[in-house]
Amino acid sequence: MLKNKSILFVFFGALFALLGYYREYFFGNYNNAMYLLYNHNTTVPVNENFNYFLGLSYKTAYYLKYVFTLVFFILFFGLSYWSLKVFKANKNLLKWFTYSYLVLLLLSSVLMLWSYFVRVNLDSDEYSVSRWLMGIAQSPLPVLFFLATNKLNKK
Repeated sequence: MLKNKSILFVFFGALFALLGYYREYFFGNYNNAMYLLYNHNTTVPVNENFNYFLGLSYKTAYYLKYVFTLVFFILFFGLSYWSLKVFKANKNLLKWFTYSYLVLLLLSSVLMLWSYFVRVNLDSDEYSVSRWLMGIAQSPLPVLFFLATNKLNKK
C-alpha cells in the first residue's frame, strides 16, 4: 500500500509540475505577445503558437488574460480536488478545501476590483496581494496543506 501511495504522490507531483510548467510557458509567451501589441516592438520574438493573439486589440488581449487566469485557477482546483479524492480525504475536508479555493478567488477578485475602481491603480499593494493569492491558488500549496490536514484528522 505504501508503494502505491508513493507512486501516486509522484504521479500527482508530475501532473502539478506539468501544469505549472505549461502555465508559465503560456503566460510568458502571452505576456510577450501583449508587450508587442502595446509597444509595437519586442526584443524577444513571439512564439509562432501565439501569433493568433497578435490579431487582437491590446485591450481585448489584456482582458482575455483574466479569462485565462480563471481557466488555470479551475485547472489547478480540479487537479487538487482529484488528488485529495484519490488520497481518500473525507467529505468534510473536501468541502473545506472547496471553500478555501472560493475564498482565495473572492479575496483576489475583491482586491483586484478595489485596486481598479477605488485606487485606480494596478500598481497598488492590493493588486500585488491579489496576484499573490492567485499564485497560491495556481500551485500545489493548498492541496499539500489539506493532505497534511487529512493525515492529522485520521489520528
